[in-house]
Amino acid sequence: MTATLGLVKITRGRGRIAGYSGPNVPVEVLWCGTNRPRRKHGQRKNGWSFPPAVRELLLQETQGRTVVHLFGGRADFGILMDTDPATRPHIIGDAFLPPFARDSFDAVILDPPYYRMNRQEIIALLRASAWIARRHVYWLHTVWIAANSALPLEHAWLIRTGDQCAVRTLQRFAVREPKLEPLKPGEFQRGSALKYNRWAMAGEPLPFADSIRIGSGPAGQQTTAPACGPEQIREGVFLGDWSC
Repeated sequence: MTATLGLVKITRGRGRIAGYSGPNVPVEVLWCGTNRPRRKHGQRKNGWSFPPAVRELLLQETQGRTVVHLFGGRADFGILMDTDPATRPHIIGDAFLPPFARDSFDAVILDPPYYRMNRQEIIALLRASAWIARRHVYWLHTVWIAANSALPLEHAWLIRTGDQCAVRTLQRFAVREPKLEPLKPGEFQRGSALKYNRWAMAGEPLPFADSIRIGSGPAGQQTTAPACGPEQIREGVFLGDWSC
């Protein structure tokens, strides 16, 4: 009796095992070391930035292409957009309403805050990103997501960022036609972007409409450009006409 206690014996019928299959796209494992800089750099944390191995992978993926980060944070390549002026982005704006024209960049990188987004929020972000991307949308998060036929998954990486850290996923989605237009104020259903519905109904301007910053001066100081008019362009960035 003791020899068979807890013994595992597989007895199943023939056929496919429900929920058990391999990926239908290439999936790799990216092994990162610590995300902390060395002590000699004077700090132990570099929050809002990519782990070095993730940064290198994204650089290799996007080399020779134009890139925009809709959650700019502390990224150091491409065009940076963020709602937080403390991150010193090129453009102060919201990822749910990116002020760019259709097909403005080769690639869009999404690295949103790591909280559990609902499906409506994710769809809104993907539609906005695919609209301004010509080739790819990259999603970096702790949650694996699915898109649709207009944004099929092409490649993915599971990322170990360190000990006692949540595993992240980097997914590369290919942009396909026909594209779905991004949601506009008044069309959001759930999530933080609902505030734009209320502002639209009240006839109030967006909170960052007058704070879109483009480029930087010779001393590294950002410059502010007015954001009115569909033809408003600064350093190759189309500011859109939603802010007027």
